[in-house]
Amino acid sequence: MNGYKFWTVKEVKLLKELYPRIRVRDLIDRFPKRTKPTIVAKAMSLNLPSAKLWQPNENKIIINYFYSVPEKTLTQMLPGRSWLAIMAQGERLGIKRKRDKPRIRVNVDYFKKWSANMSYLLGFILADGCIIQGTYKGYSDSLKFGVQSKDRDILEKIKSELKSEHKLSQNKNAIHLCITSQEIVDDLKGLGIIYRKSLNEIVPKVPSKYAKDFIRGIVDGDGSLWFDKRNYPTLSVSGGENTLRFIRDHFFTKFKLYSKLSRRTYSEDIKKYLYQISYRCSSAKKLIEYLYADAKLYLNRKQTVSLKCLDVNIKIRQNSKYRLKQYNESFTR
Repeated sequence: MNGYKFWTVKEVKLLKELYPRIRVRDLIDRFPKRTKPTIVAKAMSLNLPSAKLWQPNENKIIINYFYSVPEKTLTQMLPGRSWLAIMAQGERLGIKRKRDKPRIRVNVDYFKKWSANMSYLLGFILADGCIIQGTYKGYSDSLKFGVQSKDRDILEKIKSELKSEHKLSQNKNAIHLCITSQEIVDDLKGLGIIYRKSLNEIVPKVPSKYAKDFIRGIVDGDGSLWFDKRNYPTLSVSGGENTLRFIRDHFFTKFKLYSKLSRRTYSEDIKKYLYQISYRCSSAKKLIEYLYADAKLYLNRKQTVSLKCLDVNIKIRQNSKYRLKQYNESFTR
């Protein structure tokens, strides 16, 4: 047997008592004549559950108390388990921790009250932001933005507007801002910003007096402003059908300016068609001035284009009666 010693009745009894509760590395002192491999081998021959595995009674504690019980209390209820192990098990069981306050400071009440700037941010989020489900170690959901490095200014403004202490991160030519706050995400969900919003497009019910701020946010995220060879401005916006209908209807109601809603491309990422509306010359100038004049929150790059529009001299043309009639018919359908 090469020195093998049979387990005594006392040793077996002690092993049955301790092995399900204490990790093997901590059992060595209790069995001075046994090595770690022999302890494990004997426990397996006796079909003893390992202390590494979560026991049914432990999982019951996690299920009942993980959501709201403080860290100190929970670790006392689960002796022998580290806080990281408890958090990981909560994640495996699909349970989130309740977080009344985010770990990093941010104004969690920001999206509870309508304002011009809040409406702008809502539009920008609809166009170029997203909410991410918090599955890692039970953490809260997050609001996430990603822009090109040249547009860093807008993320700095968003941080300031939300009174956020979250840091910007850079990856190659992109800048990211991720704000973890379940309360903010819950408020956004109530406004229509949901998980995978591109697949479930919902246009928030924005108060009419803040519609232009909301649209400016969308334009800064998904729109384009430029000048053609004649130095005439163009405004175009791409996105989901419902969002573009909202913008087009608002511009027509306010200015009687018409744009055809064009189906442009099919997005493999979101498995749906993308649409576009465009305005040129005097129509674009009027709308760009409307959106950016006296604006307090905007993307610097597009605000610069809007200022150039002030110096463009274009003869104002009325829309044709045929086009107005055509749109009025589609508008009332």
